[in-house]
Amino acid sequence: MCNFYRIDQKPGKDQRVRVRIAEAAGRLASPLVRKSDPGVVLLAGGQVEVMRWGFLRSFNPAINNARSDKLDSGMWVEALRHEHRCVIPVSAFYEWGPAAGGGKQAHEFSGPDDDWLWIAGLWEPGGDLGPCYTMVTTAASPVMAPIHDRMPAVLRADEVEGYVNNQRDPWTFQPFTGLLAVTSCASPLTKPKDGGGQGELF
Repeated sequence: MCNFYRIDQKPGKDQRVRVRIAEAAGRLASPLVRKSDPGVVLLAGGQVEVMRWGFLRSFNPAINNARSDKLDSGMWVEALRHEHRCVIPVSAFYEWGPAAGGGKQAHEFSGPDDDWLWIAGLWEPGGDLGPCYTMVTTAASPVMAPIHDRMPAVLRADEVEGYVNNQRDPWTFQPFTGLLAVTSCASPLTKPKDGGGQGELF
């Protein structure tokens, strides 16, 4: 599922939490975040932290996605029991789908209003690596479905506070129904090429 995203500093937002997120994003070595890289998360009470993306386990060094339909079992139970919820501010996330001529085509998904997308996550102390977080995924929306059968669990802006402060338990994750700008693009993992794809707003 989602293994790569971007977080940019967003201008023109003067709320205190947004300013702290932008400042933390500016301290990252790169706005492009891959699994095992540091990323910015929002915790309960408006606390903003930089953590490693991906839970460390003996069988996988960076488990960066958590299926919403499996959160009540396995490695996610402790994070939920301790109310370790977080929200991941994301400027854009990337997914690869089949290309017309074979191979894979990268797609960029972003909010239509030059704001962050708010993605549900979980975090844990992380031991020697320090705190780590993982991104919750849910069923694909109609926009995502032609490209992948799952997508990040994007929250509406008015759901963010309730989620991080554990105001609803259990939380029911649904495919995002808000607007997403979808652009076919050159792979962000390689050197950009001239003539990027055309964007469509759904």
